[in-house]
Amino acid sequence: MLERYISLLYAQSNRINLTRVPQANAWERHVEESLDLLPLRRWTSGEYVLDLGSGGGVPGLPLAITQPQLDFGLIERDRAKAAFLLSCLGQLGLASVRVMAQDASELARSQGFRAADVLVSRAAQPLPRLLGTAARLLRTGGEGLVHVGASAALGEPELVAAHRAGVGGLKLERAGRSRVLRFVKLPVP
Repeated sequence: MLERYISLLYAQSNRINLTRVPQANAWERHVEESLDLLPLRRWTSGEYVLDLGSGGGVPGLPLAITQPQLDFGLIERDRAKAAFLLSCLGQLGLASVRVMAQDASELARSQGFRAADVLVSRAAQPLPRLLGTAARLLRTGGEGLVHVGASAALGEPELVAAHRAGVGGLKLERAGRSRVLRFVKLPVP
């Protein structure tokens, strides 16, 4: 099913800007890097995982395909990308995965919003902003696992943003070929 997902992604990438990764590198960059998140924590059946800025579905769809015991929500405010994600869900038979075609901050304020146990993302926003958004989407004690680039650092802006957002335990870690920022939403004092 992962191969089918990659085929769907590249079949639509010329029409919608879903990925800039050359198809020759797709398996490594989209599938393997997404699955690099799995050994970073003990996943529990029924946990609710939100993929912030899902775009073409990375890392959420590879995780949902391989971890059907988890509940997934894909947040993508771009309507064309959200439509692609919905199409993928139908074609891949992932009926339990939800697509939320709206801005993450609006979603967090919406009636009936369910806070996530885990938030994943491929650095959909600059880190200081992403930490604030993640804090609104996570339940207290919920964990963030965000793919970051080689230049990402935990400097003063990130630490101040984390403090303001109410997240802590920031750590940059290696997982497979990926570099991941981990953090936890702290209880409100």
